[in-house]
Amino acid sequence: MATLSPRMKGWIERFGCHIGTATKSGFPTTIVVEQATVEGDSVVSFDLTDAQVNHIKDNMQGNPYVALAPHAIASIRAAYQFKGAATLSGNTLKVDVKEIYCTKPGPEAALRLDTLPQEHVIKFEESRWRDVGPPK
Repeated sequence: MATLSPRMKGWIERFGCHIGTATKSGFPTTIVVEQATVEGDSVVSFDLTDAQVNHIKDNMQGNPYVALAPHAIASIRAAYQFKGAATLSGNTLKVDVKEIYCTKPGPEAALRLDTLPQEHVIKFEESRWRDVGPPK
């Protein structure tokens, strides 16, 4: 189980996420969800529209592993990718985050953060970004 830092939780809850799904054969599709709620340290919950559910439900049945990126993706200040097992129940998508990657350009790109102790993740964030959360 991966542990989301307070900074990660803030970005997810403030902006929502791009959610990437794929078929069993790897054909990708993405939806953008404006709002999200973090439950505990590793579960992200999304309320989807009917259209969003219809867009991903076939992929979810064949491949429930998804990728998330904070919605303010153009900002390298939210440079994270989260991967995890998802469940779709009605219009609610819950993702149990298992992997966390840094997507900030430079030597730390693709650094797997979930393998580090939480205090190291927080120190890493503080050394790379001046803010501790998303812009208001």
